[in-house]
Amino acid sequence: MRRTFINRDREFEFLDTRFTTGERQLLVFYGRRRVGKTALVTEFLERCSRDHVYFLADQRGTDANVTRFAQQCAAAFDDIPPAVEGFDDAFEYIVRRIDDAFVVVIDEFSYLVEEDESIPSVFQRIHDDILAETQVSVILLGSSISMMEEGALSHESPLYGRRTGQWKLTPLRFVDACRFFPAYSITDLIRVYAVLGGVPAYLEQFDPEASVPDNIRERVLSKGTFLYEEPEFFLRQELREPATYMAILEAMAAGNTRVTEIANAIGRDASGMSRYLQNLQRLEVVDKLVPVTEPNRKQGIYTICDHFFEFWFRFASPNLSDLEQGNVDPVAKSVMSGLNEHTSWVFEDICRQAVQHPNFPISVSRTGTWWYDEEEIDVAAVSEDDERLVLGECKWTSSPVDDGLLTALEGKASSVRWRGVNRTEYLVLFSKSGFTESLRETANERDDLLLYGLPELVTLFDIETTSESARST
Repeated sequence: MRRTFINRDREFEFLDTRFTTGERQLLVFYGRRRVGKTALVTEFLERCSRDHVYFLADQRGTDANVTRFAQQCAAAFDDIPPAVEGFDDAFEYIVRRIDDAFVVVIDEFSYLVEEDESIPSVFQRIHDDILAETQVSVILLGSSISMMEEGALSHESPLYGRRTGQWKLTPLRFVDACRFFPAYSITDLIRVYAVLGGVPAYLEQFDPEASVPDNIRERVLSKGTFLYEEPEFFLRQELREPATYMAILEAMAAGNTRVTEIANAIGRDASGMSRYLQNLQRLEVVDKLVPVTEPNRKQGIYTICDHFFEFWFRFASPNLSDLEQGNVDPVAKSVMSGLNEHTSWVFEDICRQAVQHPNFPISVSRTGTWWYDEEEIDVAAVSEDDERLVLGECKWTSSPVDDGLLTALEGKASSVRWRGVNRTEYLVLFSKSGFTESLRETANERDDLLLYGLPELVTLFDIETTSESARST
């Protein structure tokens, strides 16, 4: 069955535009593991019926990879594998065997660069000399973002100036993740995003016909499934000292966000934490946050930005001993008792995405949070000219929000220091369970106050969803 690609239209359009120029291409696609780079490129090549060879590099070094690459090329040409000593020889073999347009896809190019720093220079010579008079295009894929940036995209790379285009593939936003589950209510859509986040490979693991609790039990907590050990597998594949990184992430999932808090939680010296946190940032598992009104601030807090990793390290990792023994029921019960609180944190992220959405009535360019000492505001956004400021609070509770939340937000808003000269301030409240009639009347009388319950979020995101009563989980 052909895979359905959700919100990858721009990527397909980019590829189609590049390959309709009639010129050979050197393209770079990069992004974190599981985000869908390989599937996207190979699907495009199949859709447009372009002759190609796909090669997945590994970490065994240049010689071993060159041999396998030549063998794969020969298999594509139904030929005997040639004797090759380097990628130069392999590409010369390709040129001898083809007359028309052809595409070579090198996946995990970052592995080649990591094991052999001369690889970018080798591929520069291949591009400049061996492929100069041909119609052979090359697409380089890589999951190590820093390695791809250094080896293929930076000014210092020999390939700089040769590439004809590049694209960083990112996880899906909430509005796009919703399309994986057309039968879910808005409440379930928010819950499932809180569990899985926006990585396509994770979203594909859940059964869209099953409830969220059943999916968690059967697809995350059950030994042998794809998601059961995915975070640990990911870290072991990408990093040395995976046990230390797992301890850091478990500490962060428990609510520790500052360097000293994380270090104390795992019994480490805070002075040695920066290297670990930077590596997790490089993998786009962790993000460093500063108040949105202070974008140049050096000190900040650290959060797990991959929602599935946050969920797994909060609920699965501390209970692996029980799960390994098949004691799924008590762990699943614990998950469901804590899922509401976990979802409330992710709901804040969804609300920040709502403020960034084109349908939001106030245009902003930078969105995040704000805090000072003990005061925090869930949503903070500024316009490109720094003249408009949006401040908001989010409540994932079973009771409607009343005027008290507005009063509290107004009090905190008065503490926000902001450089806008002609400051125009807007307040926005988000609520799972709607708002009291009194608060709605207040909002009707004010131009600077917006209210978004779940029905309003459905409209803003333009989500096709079932009614709340249609699915109860």
